[in-house]
Amino acid sequence: MINSNFMLKGLMSVLFASLFSMSAFAAFVGPGATSIQTITAKEALELADDSKVALQGTLVKQTAEEHYLFKDQSGEVMVEIEDEDFRQVTVTPEDNIRITGEIDKEWTETKIDVERIELIK
Repeated sequence: MINSNFMLKGLMSVLFASLFSMSAFAAFVGPGATSIQTITAKEALELADDSKVALQGTLVKQTAEEHYLFKDQSGEVMVEIEDEDFRQVTVTPEDNIRITGEIDKEWTETKIDVERIELIK
């Protein structure tokens, strides 16, 4: 027979994890909220490492696992998007999106580590 106390603890753990993960999608919008201004791909390429950025455009294609080519009216930039950062959003090359993340400057390239993706309608 399964211990009901054990089952209750397991259920509580699952419930807590679900609530905690849902709170990651929330944000404050209102007076005093800090927001990231949307810039272009060209501007992003000139920013310092670890700068917070937001861009609006399209994902043109996937170039490697978790690596994509992002394009807007100013040009293109490589972006890295981990699977969990899609947060159940399906994106095609025809979709207009807004990405937020931070600049990752390496010796040979600059890319954006994406933290959030939003479909723009």
